[in-house]
Amino acid sequence: MRLRDLHNRRKELYLASLAAAVMADAVIAALNLLNGVKLPFQLGTTLLLVGLLSFVFPGLVDTSYHRWREKIDDALPTLLADITSNVRIGFSLTRSFELAVQTNYGPLSKELQRMKAQLSWGVPFEEVVRLELKRLDSQTARRTLGVLLKVDQGGGNVEDVLKLIQDHTSELHQIAKERKGVLRPYVVTTYMAVFIFLAIAVVLINSFFGQMLSAQQTVGSSTGSVFPGLGGIDIQSIKGAFLQMSLVEAIAGGLGAGKLGQGSFVAGFPHVLILVATTIAVFLVLVG
Repeated sequence: MRLRDLHNRRKELYLASLAAAVMADAVIAALNLLNGVKLPFQLGTTLLLVGLLSFVFPGLVDTSYHRWREKIDDALPTLLADITSNVRIGFSLTRSFELAVQTNYGPLSKELQRMKAQLSWGVPFEEVVRLELKRLDSQTARRTLGVLLKVDQGGGNVEDVLKLIQDHTSELHQIAKERKGVLRPYVVTTYMAVFIFLAIAVVLINSFFGQMLSAQQTVGSSTGSVFPGLGGIDIQSIKGAFLQMSLVEAIAGGLGAGKLGQGSFVAGFPHVLILVATTIAVFLVLVG
């Protein structure tokens, strides 16, 4: 079974992941606070990372499904154009659809083969389209296949109606692609914002707070506290706080990158993984 095939059970996957995250965090917190088990990061940071890891699998399922559906959405206008051409030649709408199935539309071809098989079994065209719309769950699919369903039901001058709808669908699809193209550069801006935050955090920890606490330890015993506001704070606490803030920034930035680049927060999950991994690597290498 492919990952995207689990998309229709995404609610159960997310609920299971949430339950797993809560249970894992509870166990880790209990081991650390009650039994003194050492953690690779501070408790808050570890709980955040474990919670994020719990949602990796459903995130990959959603990512796989949306990439597959995007390829299908890109092929649907071409399918509608081919069906319109077949109708113009003189074939019926159902026959035009069956002829179009023979063309290679990438991932869409398998869906069309399934629809053609259902038609050959005697399933009404209306029911075949409705089943496919439920499976695809796509606005472009509803616009394209839903139009075929209405035309099949309405009759009349099918050729003219299909030509108008084909032009309209192609134009809307082109506008959507242009919108994504215009917004995609802002993904780079999101990455830059996260990297700038990381750079500031590294400089503050290594230079500002590091030197202040070093001075506090050097002269504090003889002259009193040099920086009273830092009383009781050590460099590890500061590192942990900045790491937590950086991780939150990475998660928010990754989700925002997905929304800007592909119009969906779910599409930002790969960005989240990249930014979180980069954040941890920077802290391990440059902060220690």
